[in-house]
Amino acid sequence: MTNPKPPQDCADMGELRAAIDALDVALVRMLRARADYIDRAVELKQVNGWPARIPARVEEVVVNACRTAEAEGLDPALVEGIWRDMVDWSISREAREIPET
Repeated sequence: MTNPKPPQDCADMGELRAAIDALDVALVRMLRARADYIDRAVELKQVNGWPARIPARVEEVVVNACRTAEAEGLDPALVEGIWRDMVDWSISREAREIPET
C-alpha cells in the first residue's frame, strides 16, 4: 500500500474517502496475516498440548495493544474492545481444533 495523503492534505471528501479505503484494505490484509499466525499457533499448541485459551496471554495481548494505543494517541478503551473481540474470534478459530479448558 502506498501511504495515503495525510488527512490535512485531503482537499475534498473524495480524496479523504480514497485514503480511508486504502487504509481499510491494509487493515484487512493485516488481519488476514494475523489469522495465518493463529493457524500456526494451532499447530504449535497441539504439539505442546496447550489449550486454545491461555488467559494470561489474552491479557498480555490486550494490555500491549492498549499501551500502544495510548502511545499513539488513540483511545485505549476503543482498542481494548476491538482487541478482545479479535482475540475471542482467534480463540474460537483455534478451538475448532483444540479443546478449550
